[in-house]
Amino acid sequence: MDSREVTLTVPVSITVRIGNSPEVSTPTESFTSELSQEAARPRSYYQGYKGYDLDFLGIAVPLPKLTDEQRRNAAKNSDAVQGDDPTVLPYNHFSIVMNRRRQLAYYTVVNIDGSQSTDLSRGGDRWYFDSRIAESEQIGEALYRRNALDRGHLVRRLDPVWGSLASRANDDTFHFTNCSPQHERFNQGQDLWQGLENYILNNADARNRKVTVFTGPVMDDQDPIYKGVRLPLAFWKIIAYVKADGTLTTAAYVLEQGKLIQDMLRFEAAFDSGTYRVALDHIKERTNLDFDYLKAHELPLSSDGLEAGRDRVRLQEKYKNISL
Repeated sequence: MDSREVTLTVPVSITVRIGNSPEVSTPTESFTSELSQEAARPRSYYQGYKGYDLDFLGIAVPLPKLTDEQRRNAAKNSDAVQGDDPTVLPYNHFSIVMNRRRQLAYYTVVNIDGSQSTDLSRGGDRWYFDSRIAESEQIGEALYRRNALDRGHLVRRLDPVWGSLASRANDDTFHFTNCSPQHERFNQGQDLWQGLENYILNNADARNRKVTVFTGPVMDDQDPIYKGVRLPLAFWKIIAYVKADGTLTTAAYVLEQGKLIQDMLRFEAAFDSGTYRVALDHIKERTNLDFDYLKAHELPLSSDGLEAGRDRVRLQEKYKNISL
């Protein structure tokens, strides 16, 4: 008789019994479903990617300078060619520089073109590892399971979604390199992260304006550890655009989520949750990223409708006080 192979697929559960405690069954299906949400793009996917255009505004806006230590700790792009900065990961209309030790971006930078902006649907919420760097240098899905943490886009999903590359740029934003742990109320808050992101893009769209936005987490050695990952307690943004008179203008913001993380992890936060206009020097002090080349174009801090404090002012009326 011919030998034949029969394969049966059956549901599997794992039962754990401790002493006289009741049985606890953990279906593998839900765990597998969660794992299936992460995958790696092949390296061929990124061929021809140019990334951030520093001359996009008509006035050069270079990338910030890293310290020697930051360069040593930066993830290296395995596909970088001679003449490219190996610390930079280019995507469509944006670029990212990763801190491999923290598995988070030092910063992201995106070109926004309001005159060509497209409102694409979000699609499936599937995130990908970037195969140009090691998966161990990126944070995957495990951190975000069964808690109040969102996968926060650093480059807002719709910011690079313009022109002929709109669809591909939309997909590019769903990389773990572009993801940072944010409390769900911080990530979705109209007076916090989402509100500032929407304000920037809506103004760029309404005025057909080109805008460059730098974004990143504030990484501190004392950040609390959760599931083996240090959670950043604050994030920052720097906006650059050209005014009608042809002058380059920049403004910087810090957004605090410490109080929300405190509630989740039960520790004391240094700042209440909120959004603050800050000086560029404040960003440099907290991140060691050098944006000194933008200081000559910085909008002065104003206390109109804002809560003043040392080198920063707190936004009090959502985002209508922002000059853009």
